[in-house]
Amino acid sequence: METEAAEASEPSVPGDLASCAHGLKGKHAFDFLLAAVGVLSLLPLLGLIAILVKLDSPGPVFFRQRRVGQGGKPFAIFKFRTMVDGAYLMGSRLTTKRDPRITRLGAILRWSKIDELPQLFNVLRGEMSFIGPRPEDPFFVDFYNRDQRQVLSLRPGILGPSQIQGRDEVEEYPEGIKDTERFYLEHILPPKLERDLAYARHATFLGDMRILLIGMWITVRGAFRLKYFWRRRRRIALMGFDIGLALAAYVLALTFAVNPEIGVGKYAWETAMIVAVVRPPLLVYFGCYHSILTYFSLWDIVALFKAATVGSIAVAGLTYFLGGQEHPRSVFVLEWALLLFLLIGSRYLLRAWTRRATGDGERQRNKVIVAGAGLGGEHLSRALIEDPKSTYLPVGFIDAAQERWGSRIHGVKVLGGTSELPLALSASGVRAVFVCLSDLPEDAAHEIVEICAKAGVECRMLPALVEMLSTDSYAMDGARWVHASGRTVAAVAESGYPN
Repeated sequence: METEAAEASEPSVPGDLASCAHGLKGKHAFDFLLAAVGVLSLLPLLGLIAILVKLDSPGPVFFRQRRVGQGGKPFAIFKFRTMVDGAYLMGSRLTTKRDPRITRLGAILRWSKIDELPQLFNVLRGEMSFIGPRPEDPFFVDFYNRDQRQVLSLRPGILGPSQIQGRDEVEEYPEGIKDTERFYLEHILPPKLERDLAYARHATFLGDMRILLIGMWITVRGAFRLKYFWRRRRRIALMGFDIGLALAAYVLALTFAVNPEIGVGKYAWETAMIVAVVRPPLLVYFGCYHSILTYFSLWDIVALFKAATVGSIAVAGLTYFLGGQEHPRSVFVLEWALLLFLLIGSRYLLRAWTRRATGDGERQRNKVIVAGAGLGGEHLSRALIEDPKSTYLPVGFIDAAQERWGSRIHGVKVLGGTSELPLALSASGVRAVFVCLSDLPEDAAHEIVEICAKAGVECRMLPALVEMLSTDSYAMDGARWVHASGRTVAAVAESGYPN
């Protein structure tokens, strides 16, 4: 094979380290000692992250991928898994912007570069070094020319010249790019290899120490880039607001639950610091800043509930672990309830403000009656009420089920059955009736159509969403959706479902 032949005739590099056996041995010894110290000191953190990765999504803790090492020898690189299990087989070998394969915890690990820590084990095994060209996927190594293959003369590193030049290659991809592998081969890999070749030809121990120190600084600084924060300024502002709410909830809980005669200062400040540190990452993890405030809904409430509950358990556990056994337990329960109330309440206020800001002012909305108080009618009425750009406002329901009469859905009253419809049309100034066919028997739907025709009121027939999405009911014929009976959606909307 051409690749194997190239590996067998690997060119040597005249660099200071590469040409000095003592220099290479010294570097390898330094790498081993530093990696051993790193693994021992970070063992609790590595264990905690391993547990979190396992809890976050099904699959192994570590992601092991085949890479090309020194002399073209392949090895398995270790990282904490940041994607769904089997992501490497689902598409591109490269991570793209907003890659849907990345897990919730994986996004945090990638942002902080903590996912790279298991490569310390590769250093201990002698497969990698702390400093050196980053190991490449064999697929891309096959595209190296003879000169570029000189980078394989040294052990690959956790940090290298390319990490100093640019911390995150994903940011170099233009928006909307489809072929990431081709873009990488044509625009990212060539200059990356030029930097690696320059390093390989002039590698020195002091130069490696300089790259190590600069690389550590850039890794920390890169996690807090101004561009990153500017793009997420609204989310960061909301996070700061939430931290304030969390501290306020804790102070209020102390005020309500603790006897004023009992001194709480010796543990209150420590717990307040724990609250400020623990709450934000949990809110991020459970997706509390990924939703659009205009559409704040039950799903977001559930996310806030999970974040607040897990956070209260974590705050209580850390408080007692750090010696605050005298801290009243009731404070944590009350703080949890207050925080949940403040978070949900503030989100609803923000939702109302954003909807008012995106609306068209105090415009006139046409009154409509929704025929059908089942699931279809409920979804329709909620959409009409909550959509700031909706030109319709439901003022009543008509339904065939007597047990629903007099009840309210989203504050809108179920007026009665079809016999109440004529009076409702004349008394309410209704402009249209929306008939949810999924919620009504066929005879009731036909009766409503006749009543609307006599009253001169527009009548719109709305098929069930599941019916429209089902290929058993509808199929595409050219540019038209056609029912299984051969009738188009428009025909069904005019006269109801065919038998």
